[in-house]
Amino acid sequence: MRLLTVLLLSITLFFVSCSSLLKEDKEAAPLHPYVENNKVGFLDEKLNPKIAPKFAFQESKNWPYRFSEGLAAISMNGEAGYISRDGNIAIEPGFEEANAFSNGLALVRSGGKYGFINKRGRFEIQAQFEEAGSFQSGLARVKVSNGRWGFINGEGEYVIEPKFLNALDFSNGMAAVQTSEHREWGYVDSLGTMTIEAQYPRAKSFSEGLAAVQLEFQQWGYIDTMGRVFIESRFLEAGPFSEGKAAVGMPKNENNLDQAQYGYINRRGRFIVEPQFKNAYRFSNDVARVMVGGKFGYIDENGRFIADPIYDKAWDFHAGYGLVKLGSKYAYIDKQGIFVLEPLS
Repeated sequence: MRLLTVLLLSITLFFVSCSSLLKEDKEAAPLHPYVENNKVGFLDEKLNPKIAPKFAFQESKNWPYRFSEGLAAISMNGEAGYISRDGNIAIEPGFEEANAFSNGLALVRSGGKYGFINKRGRFEIQAQFEEAGSFQSGLARVKVSNGRWGFINGEGEYVIEPKFLNALDFSNGMAAVQTSEHREWGYVDSLGTMTIEAQYPRAKSFSEGLAAVQLEFQQWGYIDTMGRVFIESRFLEAGPFSEGKAAVGMPKNENNLDQAQYGYINRRGRFIVEPQFKNAYRFSNDVARVMVGGKFGYIDENGRFIADPIYDKAWDFHAGYGLVKLGSKYAYIDKQGIFVLEPLS
């Protein structure tokens, strides 16, 4: 009898788990923002209309609008708020700036200061900071009135006191910080312990276990999470690793040693796409956007153009589609560079 009870309980838990997973998968289905008549709406994963365009369009740092933890920041009447996936207002617009939810909290600006709200729109951490970043790995960087940066937890308590000249978000369990002594950069863990001593003129966040730092002759290379040099310094600029590749800049020619052109390296530091672009960005969905002659296009991992550089602006591919701008109109293309949503303004 006990065996039967355990068996029935296991089966019940299995179906509940499956139901929960299906619900999560459904909720996680991507919604793509689009612009029509200068209003923003959303399309489903097959680019069918899901939420009618009725929200104000602002090409700010938060564009393209994305859903995160079930909510998306939007703008109405000059103020920012949040909508749910059915298009209804979840948090009334009333903020000067609103960012994506992370760890159940969203970074907003109110009265010129930054704080964090919950999904009911109430401040969990009052707006009090000069600047701040969203929560990553349970911690958020904040800048206080004396100009120093520290890190708080979800209760608003300082886990790492504000003592740094600058700080970046946590990534791969560490955060890059700039110390007041010699103004050099190092890395701290979530307890504030300096795990990689401050020694770099400049440094960036870890990504896929590697971080770009300035080493000898102010050239960029990469270190691992132990602080060991993983890729020797020889680049004018270096971006984060994504899908095993990183965009780096090299001197354009012998007469332009300070002017960079960009290509891509693998984790061994070898070029897989030779430097040739005015600018280059991270790989996403197996493609990367690049700039040639002031226009944007997309390449595959072999450096072949899947979409010629004809766009005035472009954004990383998301869930199989790339958002592009032609003149004042926005459109979506697929990985063959074909319009799957014709340009709309």
